[in-house]
Amino acid sequence: MTDKNMNVANSSDSKTNTDSSAGNGGTSADAAEEGRTDAPHLDQPGPADAQRDEGNAPRDGDPPADAAPTAEAETTETTAADAAEDGTPASGAEPASDAGDDGAPASDAAGDGARPSDAGGDGPESVAAVQDGPPVADANGSDPQGAPVTPGEAHTSDAGGDGVPASDAAGDGARPSDAGGDGPESVAAVQDGPPAPDVTDAGPGSTSDTDDTQTQEMPAPAAPVTPSRGRPPVGAPTHTSSATSVLAPMPMTRSTAPPAAQEGLAAGAATRTGEGVAAGVSPDGPPDVTGPSAAPVDEPPRRRRGRMVAVVAGAVIVVLGAVYGVMYLMAGDKLASNATVAGVDVGGLSPAEAEARLTAELPAIVDAPIQLQLGDTGTTYELIPSEAGLAVDIPATLSAVPGGSANPLSLIQALFGGDEVTPRPAVDDDALRGALNAIAEESDTAPVNAAVGFDDGEVVTSEPVAGTSLDVDGAAELLTAAFFGTEAREMPIGQIAVPVDEVTPAVDAAELERAVAEFADPAMSGPVTVVAGTESVDLPAAMIGEVLSLSPDENGRLQPDLDGAALVEQASDLLAQIGQEGQDATVRIEGGSPTVVPAQSGRGVETDSLGDLVLLALTEDGSDRRAEVELVEVEPELTTEGAEELGVKEVVAEFTTNYPAARYRDVNIGRAAELINNTLLLPGDEFSLNGTVGERTEANGFTSGIIINQGRLEDAMGGGVSQVATTTYHAAALAGLEDVEHWPHSIYFDRYPLGHEATVAWGSKDLRFKNDTPYGVLIETRHTSSAGGGNGSLTVRIWSTEHYRVELSTSERGSFTAPRTIHDTSSSCQAQAGSQGFTVTAYRKVWGPDGDLVKDEANPWTYNPNHRVVCGPEPGDD
Repeated sequence: MTDKNMNVANSSDSKTNTDSSAGNGGTSADAAEEGRTDAPHLDQPGPADAQRDEGNAPRDGDPPADAAPTAEAETTETTAADAAEDGTPASGAEPASDAGDDGAPASDAAGDGARPSDAGGDGPESVAAVQDGPPVADANGSDPQGAPVTPGEAHTSDAGGDGVPASDAAGDGARPSDAGGDGPESVAAVQDGPPAPDVTDAGPGSTSDTDDTQTQEMPAPAAPVTPSRGRPPVGAPTHTSSATSVLAPMPMTRSTAPPAAQEGLAAGAATRTGEGVAAGVSPDGPPDVTGPSAAPVDEPPRRRRGRMVAVVAGAVIVVLGAVYGVMYLMAGDKLASNATVAGVDVGGLSPAEAEARLTAELPAIVDAPIQLQLGDTGTTYELIPSEAGLAVDIPATLSAVPGGSANPLSLIQALFGGDEVTPRPAVDDDALRGALNAIAEESDTAPVNAAVGFDDGEVVTSEPVAGTSLDVDGAAELLTAAFFGTEAREMPIGQIAVPVDEVTPAVDAAELERAVAEFADPAMSGPVTVVAGTESVDLPAAMIGEVLSLSPDENGRLQPDLDGAALVEQASDLLAQIGQEGQDATVRIEGGSPTVVPAQSGRGVETDSLGDLVLLALTEDGSDRRAEVELVEVEPELTTEGAEELGVKEVVAEFTTNYPAARYRDVNIGRAAELINNTLLLPGDEFSLNGTVGERTEANGFTSGIIINQGRLEDAMGGGVSQVATTTYHAAALAGLEDVEHWPHSIYFDRYPLGHEATVAWGSKDLRFKNDTPYGVLIETRHTSSAGGGNGSLTVRIWSTEHYRVELSTSERGSFTAPRTIHDTSSSCQAQAGSQGFTVTAYRKVWGPDGDLVKDEANPWTYNPNHRVVCGPEPGDD
């Protein structure tokens, strides 16, 4: 066990009021009367030398350890603190740390749970308490300021009891340190528990029990010590209660006393005062256990205030807890009564119930279609909020409704009721802009530029028109604000005007006016002369206007453009008057066989620069409106070499028809055959009978003859050309060439092959077929005139390289219809015999070079009946 200091706390330089021990000092008997069990028991005295440590020899001037103290001697003692100041150790009682039972800490000697410094005054805390604390209350129940001590307050002598700290033995709530004598409020600690044996070397001031145990006191020091800071000055009265002994630490060595003696040391130790002994203990005998309790020590004002604050705070907490409990019972987790969201009642519902109700009922209110009015126009488009990313955040909305939680503030709000809560929006910006962009694509109008055009040599113009464009950003901002946002509207929103921007045309009216004045009008002011050496030709303004245009550049300025290639095509006949026309190579039948006719180069206008030169001349006046060009050699499109490689070498198909003698047939059939003869089709070229023969007019070598019109035969220009059409069509069909267009006759004539024949009519019906072989195709016609007697004939041959194998066939006739009899009294009437009408199907199969069937055609046709025409009135007519 380490050495510790045990303090004998008689205030040095102070006098003890001896009356306190006789009149006001409390005894253990008082404790017994009040029901307390805290009186000291010192029943086990021990030999005087049992407590003498080998290293604790008394100081010079100290009385012997067994010397009896003088009861009423006025003595000044040196405390442990004073001893510490002058370096002189104080001998006395056994260290407090060894005073416990069974090796328990010293703190247990003063009461269960007390701090070590409280029980024995051991340590710096107890020294400071003696030096700095306020004076101890006097025996008359008054504190140093004269305030009376209320009966029933804590008596410091009543320390310990059932584990209660010394100061708490009277119920004053003092700290455990109060029981150990560590300050002006401290008293000698009295051990609670069985009596401890007497310790002979317990030091001066120790008391014995009521038996034969001797009471010993600490010998007084040889000279007084100067008071420390906080201690009363010399001569100031020191008041102690009868049972109060203030202990100061004393340096101690390990005790040789038996454990039983050590256990009772702290409890039996009492400090003598200058004029008496510890209250209730006679100088000559055991303590008086029948006397009144020690006088109470007054509690500091700060501690009393703290106690009061704690009491008040506890009361407030209890009241608030009770109020909270009542509120929770009344409101619970329900939302505030009368609370609504967009008119939907959610008051009194739990959050889960309210969420379910809003989910079911809000869409009908907030998802009504919104009519978007585009600017100041009357045009509107419908927008469904939920489809455009406009929705209500129901959880966030419910969090704004009072109530619904255990939060006290929420409970208060719930009890006092709710109000209308604006829904909290959830806006998907991408979806909203996507919906607005879709409307913009449909509603936006492109601006129309001012334009200049030309029609038959005249200038025509159109005014600019501004376009419109939906302001998607502005519309999104308006909708977000209106849909429960910063400018929320009542639901349903209905119609809302959204901003529309005006898009200015690139070409405005001012530019239109400039372009007309500076270019268009001068361009159409007259023809442009094309000059090549000494030759020239005028190009009319109307012709030029067809290939002339004005278009805006990146700055919106109208710039003219002339299509040179189109101009060359338009003016080809005029340009051919300048220079010498060339000749393409071709193939002709000469001497009964195909012969290549060599190509001839020509000289003509250099056309690549013609367009640019004419364009420059359009803004000039008078004779300056001219385009000077060069004559260059013009190469033929089909060269001699090309013609020789066409493969026109053999007859691949041939067909002949006969016709009855008639002058108009000889003329018209002969003229059409002449125009078709030696027609060369390059691979991919298309033949057109109307295009090759031209219109049947007298100027073109034709005459009038019999044609079919509305089922009747009548006289018209070009009658008989259908004989050429039938013969040419059948020959092309046998050659396997691609059928593009053909029309069988409406009335069947038995001189034509059934179903495999054709007719033509200018402007309505044509015969067309295409050279779909890799070789050239040459059409040869051979006509034999009837010469006014006998029959005429027409033969058509197809020259090429054999490529297809062809098979033609015809179905049986069916679905016959009878003719009518028509009586005609007109002077132009031509009598005709009638014939039946019927249906038939013509078939063609074509195989390619590798033997694959490449064409399988079926052409059904219905022939009308040939009505019987009688020239004259019907029988019975007068």
